[in-house]
Amino acid sequence: MKNSRQVLGLPVLSIEEGKQIGIVKHLVLNPELGKVSYLLVEDAAWYLGLKTMPFEAVQGIGEFGLTIGSRSALSAVADSPEVIALLEKNLRLPGTQVLSKKGRLVGTIDDFIIDENNAGIMGCQLTLVRGEKPAGIIPRKSILTFGRDFLVVEENIENMLVADIQESDAIPAATQESPNFEKSDKQPVDALEHFEEQQRKYLIGKKATMKIVADNGEVVAEEGDTITSEMIERAKAADRYIQLTLNIRD
Repeated sequence: MKNSRQVLGLPVLSIEEGKQIGIVKHLVLNPELGKVSYLLVEDAAWYLGLKTMPFEAVQGIGEFGLTIGSRSALSAVADSPEVIALLEKNLRLPGTQVLSKKGRLVGTIDDFIIDENNAGIMGCQLTLVRGEKPAGIIPRKSILTFGRDFLVVEENIENMLVADIQESDAIPAATQESPNFEKSDKQPVDALEHFEEQQRKYLIGKKATMKIVADNGEVVAEEGDTITSEMIERAKAADRYIQLTLNIRD
């Protein structure tokens, strides 16, 4: 078991290459399954934006680093629709308010605990209203809903808190019932915005190495054109953004 803070910032180590290939920057949560589905990683090509990898690719989490088989586990966020969809749900547990099922404000989440074997969320550390320190851990079985604005828990949760998480306190991620999720119209999380902004900065000023044409015949870019913000927006609208990013030069 690991707290989320023990995972964030860890070096990502490739067993195949025998070297560090990145740093864990964000945990992508799946509210329907109550688990960490993906990690966002910043690698040496930070100017191209964050990379993503499924939690299943993790082979071990130690104090020194997080190990994976090889760099091939990483992919661009823009190439992962499922990751983007989860990021857009904007689920962040630390700082989230805790509400009882009868509508009573209980406190806020300070951190959460991850099962290293199946990435399931085993519990959440609770700080009570006006409390200065975490009062205890809300076991997974007492959590009713992982929401964007509130974590909904059983009534009288204060009497269900535990000091340590045991296996019996958790619901296996593969078998648990899917909790409800309150839909959001808010913007994507900062990690996605950071990725898009860094990639945009990298592209602007580069040259297109080929002519790019939309399905309707509209020219998105001529070979040799300097890439601008307007061109990037045209490429996105024409579903030619990936093609544009793969055909550039200085």
